[in-house]
Amino acid sequence: MNASTGISEITAPAKVLSAAADGAARLFEEQGGCLDRIFGHAGISEKELDSPVAEINLSQYCQMFETAARQTQNDNIGLQFGRTFQPRQLGMLGYSAISSPTLAAGLRNMEAFFPAHQEQTRFGLIQDDGILWLSYRIVDPRIRNRRQDAELSLGMFCNVFRSALGEDWSPLEVRFEHAKPEHAHEHEAAFGAPVVFNRRTNAIAFRRSDLDARMPGHDPYLFSMVKAFLENRCKTSDDPMDFATVVRNEIKMQLGSSIPSLGEIATILGMPGPSFQKQLRKYGLSYNDILRAARHELALHYMDDSDMPLTEIAFNLGYSELSAFSRAFRNWTGMSPQRYRRVSCG
Repeated sequence: MNASTGISEITAPAKVLSAAADGAARLFEEQGGCLDRIFGHAGISEKELDSPVAEINLSQYCQMFETAARQTQNDNIGLQFGRTFQPRQLGMLGYSAISSPTLAAGLRNMEAFFPAHQEQTRFGLIQDDGILWLSYRIVDPRIRNRRQDAELSLGMFCNVFRSALGEDWSPLEVRFEHAKPEHAHEHEAAFGAPVVFNRRTNAIAFRRSDLDARMPGHDPYLFSMVKAFLENRCKTSDDPMDFATVVRNEIKMQLGSSIPSLGEIATILGMPGPSFQKQLRKYGLSYNDILRAARHELALHYMDDSDMPLTEIAFNLGYSELSAFSRAFRNWTGMSPQRYRRVSCG
């Protein structure tokens, strides 16, 4: 078991629906790439991409774009792919967003159904005063080279926002976990926002008021069909990490001056308390373990902002005193928050 999350160690290779690669072959060819070499090196057959609901290995998917970047000598190929990738190309997950009534509902649906689209990945919303962050990170430790995936994914997600807010919408800030690459000025031009690197996750910041925007493609009938497909995939995947991620993301959204109770999270997820507890037991999960993991993850997010006082961080995580937060933080990282900041800044 992983003590920080209460979930079992990863064994099976993560999968992603091939819809995420829609148009990739065409872009690779336009950039002068050799498809046989790119797909061959990644271990993917081009025929695997014909059906948007076919499953492909997530590690091989990431490797495909890393190989394409080297083969075409275009380090920003993932950035370019994501910039033009429209939500409908994501298949069922994309349609779950754009057929929703509002951007808020669309993002909630993407969060709930993301495990049906891509496994062993954290996707969710984090609140930070009047600012919200949409964070994305592959958590399978075996997938190390994932810069291209991060850049194309955030580009895809920005286009979900633009579906509701218009083509001129831009995030407030973009963060990536990988190191700053050459030609990083292209990233700021692509996103229309400041871009920082070497962060703990990949994320885009946006205004809370953005969530009120209506989706012009709202279609209840289409959504009902998409929902049925995605719910069925969520049930058949039976992955405890997926359920833990949904619960942890919701806790992060509700954390503040108080700590959300198990019953409150169950209600938000539309489940009776006993059913929620049964689901936790089924997967061998502990609500308190997931709560600790959510606080830990949020703490690291807040610590990235060197101007944010430690007392404010403690309050935002539901601690009544700085000393209680400091003890918890030392248990998570092995050092005090003050020393952690000195080391990080140094």
